[in-house]
Amino acid sequence: SGDAAAERGALDAAYAEAMGKVAARYPRDADITLRYVEALMNLSPWDYWEAAGARPKGRTAEILAALEKVLQRQPDHPGASHYYIHMVEASTKPERALPYARKLGSLMPGAGHLVHMPFHIYYRVGQYKDAIEANRRAVAADEAYLAEARPEGIYPLAYYPHNIHSLMTSAQMAGDGASAIAASEKLARVVSQDAGRSIAWVQPILVAPYFVHAQFSAPAATLALPDPGDELPYVKAMWHYARGVAHAWRGEPAAARAEVDALRRLAQGTDFSGLVEAGVPAPDVIALAQHVVLGRIAQSAGDWAQARAEFEQAVALEDTLAYSEPPYWYYPVRQSLGAVLLAAGRLDEAETAFRQSLLRAPNNGWALHGLAATYQRLGKPGAAATARTQFTRAWVGAEAPDLARL
Repeated sequence: SGDAAAERGALDAAYAEAMGKVAARYPRDADITLRYVEALMNLSPWDYWEAAGARPKGRTAEILAALEKVLQRQPDHPGASHYYIHMVEASTKPERALPYARKLGSLMPGAGHLVHMPFHIYYRVGQYKDAIEANRRAVAADEAYLAEARPEGIYPLAYYPHNIHSLMTSAQMAGDGASAIAASEKLARVVSQDAGRSIAWVQPILVAPYFVHAQFSAPAATLALPDPGDELPYVKAMWHYARGVAHAWRGEPAAARAEVDALRRLAQGTDFSGLVEAGVPAPDVIALAQHVVLGRIAQSAGDWAQARAEFEQAVALEDTLAYSEPPYWYYPVRQSLGAVLLAAGRLDEAETAFRQSLLRAPNNGWALHGLAATYQRLGKPGAAATARTQFTRAWVGAEAPDLARL
């Protein structure tokens, strides 16, 4: 359409219908089929599943059938592999894309985004070491491309940072604090607040380094992080979150509560509708962050009942967050709930919490460590040994995590 004011949805639907006719005329042309697939995907971008990923939504079944036909004939087709990963990553069976994820990066090793794409499956199935390596290669490919071509636009502003963010998140799940902190420092250098203003989904990248510091840095280092200013309230909120956790670890409940109050004021006094409309659930993440800080305060004080209540509320909020990779919240809060239940001697409930955490994030070393400790306390040495073996395979960190900081 030459009309700049034309309604996008109707045009997208018309284009998809037209591409469907072309694809029907040339059913064995993979590239034409992929143009049709892409047109269908754009009718409901990033929204392909319902019932928590168990049921295809809209045209998803049709898209999958078309992609699987292409992949049966051309299993090394990079475009079909790329789209197939995106189509199944949010489903309950992301592992169906593993054969294509394993090959995709080597098919186009100079294309950083495609080298990164296997992460979307590796992360979902708990292959965090593979996710780290895929993103390391992607970042290297990006940096070679950026140095040579010096492009402008969305790739250096968002896609390159997305790959660093994905590396950082994978390292967090594997307990690789050194790599996570290094990636967070690189993100701070390459992502600007200007990009966050113009591209909504860059703001979750901007906030992510605060999650790393809350998880791995010494409290003093976290508290020394500079104030990001007030221009992006979501970013400022997660700065307050990291500070709240740091104060809780230091046994400074009043200072930690002051950070919760700051989070609450931002939540109540800010219009986040622009972010929400762009798919970034900032109000829910800020509410979740408040409960986690309050849970850490209670945990530090040994108030297990209050800590449990706060973490249960955080879990309920986390369960409502839309799918995103990396996730909008950086770790399964059920592992914190499990740690509190373990400390309180509620061993059966702790086991349930850790096992549920592992359903959300398979091979999560943090939860496996807690589960092994729980089985040991329950007098189940065989189960404890199995969990410890799984932990050892999954964990990259130099030492096991502190149970009090799961």
